[in-house]
Amino acid sequence: MKSFYILLLSLTIFSCQKEKYSLPIEENSIAISSKLKTDKLQTFEFVLKNNTLVSGKEGTKIWITKDLFENYTNGKITFELKEFYSKEDMILNGLSTVTNKDELLESSGIFYINFKEEGKQLKIRKGKSYNVTIPNKPLTESTIYYNNNDSVFKWELSKNQIYTEISDIVRNLKYFNSGKWEYENIPDKFKKKVILDSLSIVKKIDSLEYLKILNEENKKRIEALIESNSGWDILLKDQNLPIEEKMERYDFFQNQDQIYSFTSDKLGWINIDKILDYEVEKKITFRNTNQELKYFSLNLIYQNNQSILNYDLKPFEIQSNLVKIVGRIKVVIYANSGNKIMYDSFYIEKNSRSEFDLNFKETTLDKLKQELISN
Repeated sequence: MKSFYILLLSLTIFSCQKEKYSLPIEENSIAISSKLKTDKLQTFEFVLKNNTLVSGKEGTKIWITKDLFENYTNGKITFELKEFYSKEDMILNGLSTVTNKDELLESSGIFYINFKEEGKQLKIRKGKSYNVTIPNKPLTESTIYYNNNDSVFKWELSKNQIYTEISDIVRNLKYFNSGKWEYENIPDKFKKKVILDSLSIVKKIDSLEYLKILNEENKKRIEALIESNSGWDILLKDQNLPIEEKMERYDFFQNQDQIYSFTSDKLGWINIDKILDYEVEKKITFRNTNQELKYFSLNLIYQNNQSILNYDLKPFEIQSNLVKIVGRIKVVIYANSGNKIMYDSFYIEKNSRSEFDLNFKETTLDKLKQELISN
């Protein structure tokens, strides 16, 4: 019996050692992708006693109310934030822009948001949400998508909408005409948030209402001012303001529609995207004759759009993918052979051939990085 246990133990150790010996190639493949990644993690620590505003390095602002979390116990919060606004960062970090319904997306920004209290995952209280302000204007018809997986990016459409802040010109005009502004001197006292997709309609309605309030003889002159977005001091009837306040009001007038925000009751990965129309969907076939290569990363990089598709592939001789073609797409596929990095790259378009024999070449990590982000 003792000999049996010794034999069993020996077989177990041998089995584990054999398994461990088979892993380095896969680990090297994963290591390539890991080494390409940029360090985007930002952490903030605070005790949530009051409503709190946190700003990321790339301009994302998160407004957190003190009653946001259902399981918070007044300890130290660790807030984790990652911001991906550049196409280069999205490519190098292996992010993809495709929905869980296989719709191709174009991104205006991807970020990761999470809160923990001394290691404990915090949960958002039912009916509560936090506010996110983004630094750049989203693409037209953009919406909010979520993903709760750190490695497979298949984005799910949310019900959240993007808002922009504008001056409430009708309320401000009534306020100025009342004479109260002469005592309070509050530039653009009234502002309002408007759903981004409804912005042009709201501005037209506001302009018509604004014109009704004005004298009929000034109507044509004011219509021209609204149309050209000029004459801000006449438009707001603030000629008597001190120059400092005129400049402050002018600055808002020039930059309104440039503040974009949304509210969220979910944590994790968030993507601001629009569905990208494609020209044609083609079956693209890749042939691999290098059987020494075991694990692959296939990257489809859309040259004229902020759209990227990333696939991790196991060993193959023939691999086919249905690809939605929009303009020119750069294909970069890389793998490892021992400690060597091997890659191939080429372009596909609507009228290009659909079958490719892969010709892997040795490269370095820095050169692979440049190959991925260059046109």
